[in-house]
Amino acid sequence: MSSEKAPEPTSIKRLLRGPLPVVFLLGCHFALGYSAAWQKSMTFDEGVHLTGGMIYWSLGDFRMHPENGNWSQRLAALPVYLSGVRFAPTQDDSWDEGSPWEISDHFLFHSGNDLESMLRRGRAVIGLASVALGLVVYLWSRKLFGAYGGLISLTLYAFSPTILANGFLTTSDLLATLFFTLSVGSVWMLLHRVTPLGLAAACVALSGLMLSKSSGVLIVPIAAVLVAVRSTDSTPIEWRVRRSRQVSGLGPQLALFAGIALLEVLGVFLVIWASYGFRYSAFAPEASNEVAQFHVTWDTLYGGLPQYVIAPLQVARDHHLLPEAFLFGFGYTLYSGARPAFLDGVYRSAGSLSFFPLCFAWKTPLSMFAVLALAAAGCRFLRPRAGTGATDAPQRAWWYPLTPLVALWVLYWIIALKSGLNIGHRHILPTYPPLLILAGAAALWFRSPSVKTVDGERRKRVIPADPAPRTVAVARFMTMGALVLAAINAAWTWPNYLAYFNILSGGPDLAYRRLVDSSLDWGQDLKGLKRWLDAHPREASDHGRVYLSYFGMADPEYYGIDAEPLFGFRTRWHDDRPPPALRPGWYCLSATMLQPVYGEYTGHWNKVYEQLYQTLRRAFAVAVENGADLQTCHERAPQLSDHELTMALRSYDELRLGRLCSFLRQREPDAKIGYSLLLYRLTDADLERALLGPPGELLARPENQ
Repeated sequence: MSSEKAPEPTSIKRLLRGPLPVVFLLGCHFALGYSAAWQKSMTFDEGVHLTGGMIYWSLGDFRMHPENGNWSQRLAALPVYLSGVRFAPTQDDSWDEGSPWEISDHFLFHSGNDLESMLRRGRAVIGLASVALGLVVYLWSRKLFGAYGGLISLTLYAFSPTILANGFLTTSDLLATLFFTLSVGSVWMLLHRVTPLGLAAACVALSGLMLSKSSGVLIVPIAAVLVAVRSTDSTPIEWRVRRSRQVSGLGPQLALFAGIALLEVLGVFLVIWASYGFRYSAFAPEASNEVAQFHVTWDTLYGGLPQYVIAPLQVARDHHLLPEAFLFGFGYTLYSGARPAFLDGVYRSAGSLSFFPLCFAWKTPLSMFAVLALAAAGCRFLRPRAGTGATDAPQRAWWYPLTPLVALWVLYWIIALKSGLNIGHRHILPTYPPLLILAGAAALWFRSPSVKTVDGERRKRVIPADPAPRTVAVARFMTMGALVLAAINAAWTWPNYLAYFNILSGGPDLAYRRLVDSSLDWGQDLKGLKRWLDAHPREASDHGRVYLSYFGMADPEYYGIDAEPLFGFRTRWHDDRPPPALRPGWYCLSATMLQPVYGEYTGHWNKVYEQLYQTLRRAFAVAVENGADLQTCHERAPQLSDHELTMALRSYDELRLGRLCSFLRQREPDAKIGYSLLLYRLTDADLERALLGPPGELLARPENQ
């Protein structure tokens, strides 16, 4: 008994099943992401990642930013190192103290290096890793849902603003996402088929994960879930090491899983040691003395960790079980777990359960939600079930192959929700590839409504019920429409992918009222500000000076920006001078400074800040507004030491900006640069109302108390 022979595929179908669409989509992804990165200045973390990798390659010293992975920093810096650039230690205390921001600032801006050239090389190699992840998404989806499913998943990936934003920066987020996806997939494959190549691939993937970001340890509970699910399946395990055999029965299979786990742990253990030069000390031999240290001491680290973490960490240190830098990076990740955060007008000193769900809802394109809904509907109405073939082989449930994707997505989300590290949407980046792969199930609407069986086939699929042709046609049209909209959305958003917000959140124009930090403002728009200033020279000159409060670690002067520095994250600007006098002009504020998340005085303006501000204003306002130097300011407060005077002036500078921001938050910006830099044109009357009039807001006390 047999069915009718399937018709030959048309030329269009053959084209869609071939490599050309894949190459085209990956090419579009690289072109969009890399060209967008050209338009942006150095983001906050890129400098320390690039500098850390250069130190690893040049000196074999691992003091720099160990919490963000050995491989990720090495890979970002590899093309720079191969170009002939080398790192030379600074001559000040920052090198001995392992101060990452000061070390990277010197290397990038004060050593005669070409920052733009280094960034382009580093971003290009991370971009190639993003292309590799796109290929993984395509192949996995194609295996589950066929060629059309692979193209659906790849299209959503290629045009995802989230991937385009983070996939072309010299940071560890994209690489950690790549290795998370590869690790889960390789572990799942090993639970069904054991080969030497599979064992080696899993070892590389797991090693890359552990050496890309300290959060890679989450693979342990994910792998445990995969083993538990696999143990419920009676299908034998294929063993193809030296000879082919099958392993059946729960006991033998669990023993095999234990053996595989031991091999992988030993392999990863060996790769970690090799990545640190088989040396325990984090510091190069010539630097291994009592002076060299991390930017945070071990004693400080222990002071912020629970005892159940300190004990095994100390044992590992005492017995040199793993390299010192690897252990420090893991401990520091736990030590710095909670950070101040801003969400939709609310400031918090720790995490919020709603932070990542709202990030996901606001920064994910609606086209992706639409395809996911169609994929879910396809699984509901068109999911395949086992046929009645000529074999007695056990049949798995239709959802079984989806297990690793669901496990990665669910467990990662559980950990994210419990995390207090609410500083950026990028921290849930590893949850996107599983969703994008699952979105390929929308391809179920594009296959034949029913599948006829043929005698002799080992695996058959039968559709439980054929939907109405009109329903299928509508689903197909909606899927193709959503994919087209995804492409249009990516082109329309270029080059501001980091600032992408969908219409549910009000779009990017209102983004600064929703989220800040790396979800919107990561210091990436200094180039845009320079272009704006060049295009509006008359406006800038007609309205006085330009003032800049910048959140980031790039140097505005490097990008040719002539502006008076207000209080900002680069506080070193004004350590040796009083804050500038405020005059009418253009005031440019990073969104993260307008919504003050970092600093001594965070959150909305309140009575405590107001009282301290008025005290410092009475002491220093006249001198500061007249352009006085430090000596004149010292005469106003002779009881203060030089250090106390510097700190008092810094507090005044920060509080003055805070009061100004409380005024500016009540009005819309006059211009936006990439949606992360907000410009306000202020007159004498505006400044008087902002700094001397009633505060724009006044809470009873600081929100972090």
